[in-house]
Amino acid sequence: MNIVGILLITVAVLAGIDVVMYLVLSVADRHWEKRFEKEEDEDDESSDSL
Repeated sequence: MNIVGILLITVAVLAGIDVVMYLVLSVADRHWEKRFEKEEDEDDESSDSL
């Protein structure tokens, strides 16, 4: 295989990894955002009772 083919495959693989990581991180970010909001609400409730 020539060098151009190797470079094209390399770029395609890196682009695929980038898309997968973007999806994984966006899902993780949404999950942590919800968890943080839930903890923040609990903290507000406990500080109100003081």
